[in-house]
Amino acid sequence: MNPMAMMNMMQSFSQNPMAMLSKRFNIPQGVNTADPGAILRHLVDSGQVSQAQINQIMSMRNNPMFGMLGRK
Repeated sequence: MNPMAMMNMMQSFSQNPMAMLSKRFNIPQGVNTADPGAILRHLVDSGQVSQAQINQIMSMRNNPMFGMLGRK
């Protein structure tokens, strides 16, 4: 993926995370979308992502190269 496309995805995600997540994952209406933990629990519990994938993403978040992810 080219850097410009990656930046566009990041901007779209930061503006409307649920729209981006809904393109890839099935998140039912009953999940509290204001609670990121609830979304992650649903994704793991429903088998859409593994705990290992969540852990990998969280470790990337702490990497200076990806420092802008998840930080406001």
